[in-house]
Amino acid sequence: MDFIPSEQHNFDFIPANYTHDRSRKASSVMDWLDYFTHAIRAWFSACITGKNVGFITAFPQLPIILGLLKRTFHSKRPLVAWLFNMGRVYGGVKGSIARFALSGVDIFVVHSTEEINTYSSWLRLPRERFVFVPLSIELRNATAEEDINHPFILAMGSANRDYRLFVEAAKILDYQTIIVAGDHALEGINLPENVRVMSELSLEKCHELCQMATVNVIPVDNMTTASGQVTLLETMMYSKAVIATECVGTLDYITNGVNGILIPPKDIDAMTSAIKKLWEEKALRQEIGRASRRYIEDNITFKAVSKSMSSLLDDLERNSINLLS
Repeated sequence: MDFIPSEQHNFDFIPANYTHDRSRKASSVMDWLDYFTHAIRAWFSACITGKNVGFITAFPQLPIILGLLKRTFHSKRPLVAWLFNMGRVYGGVKGSIARFALSGVDIFVVHSTEEINTYSSWLRLPRERFVFVPLSIELRNATAEEDINHPFILAMGSANRDYRLFVEAAKILDYQTIIVAGDHALEGINLPENVRVMSELSLEKCHELCQMATVNVIPVDNMTTASGQVTLLETMMYSKAVIATECVGTLDYITNGVNGILIPPKDIDAMTSAIKKLWEEKALRQEIGRASRRYIEDNITFKAVSKSMSSLLDDLERNSINLLS
């Protein structure tokens, strides 16, 4: 939003006073109370500011609550659900509540093209309400170098990871391996001696490990919605070659063999072969790493993606949905 001129759109920020933990398995009742309180603060702030004000949210919990408020009060305030990723779609009562509440969202911004089909079908809403915009990250420069004296494979993240497959590949290859994830992501998996698990690390430490690793792997076990995108893009940002599962969350960002390596899901042979190839070929790691950094700079920075946000808000104005500056 810092890159959108104020004469086009103005923004008032309603900051969270809680932590949105992307790695947890599910949101608790207390978590939902935090989201509800946050949404209520935004709702009353908009009421005080004036009628020509809409909402842009991050993550799916807030648009669910604001959508409920819109439906309850028959409000026409525009609602843009940015960074809309459910992790998985729900049936039963949860699905019915989600469909009712999210019908109050005017535009869903998703970060993979396939999710347009998934969410429009699940929510029974027109595809025109869903827009693909690349996920954006804050651009950072490298602060550490690859650890050539103690090489290791690294996999990070807790949501929808296929660590069972990854651990099997690590066992076959017998390379030193580090996994950074919550305990629930590795539940029921027997770890060989060459695999070490770390958790509750700071973002800075995670970024440092990513830069020091010889090979970064993002094994995904989710073919329906997007998983692993933040880890993927932040790894590419540091000019690191990434091996990732070919899935909804990676296809829009990796050109196989150019700025990363995609492997089929559940394919142990493909995973071990890809890791071994990158492990042994430093020149290939560096070539793919440089292409990864260029891709991030050209497409994934806040400045690059702000053009899409500004254009989307302009369209809402032109369509008379009352999102005015």
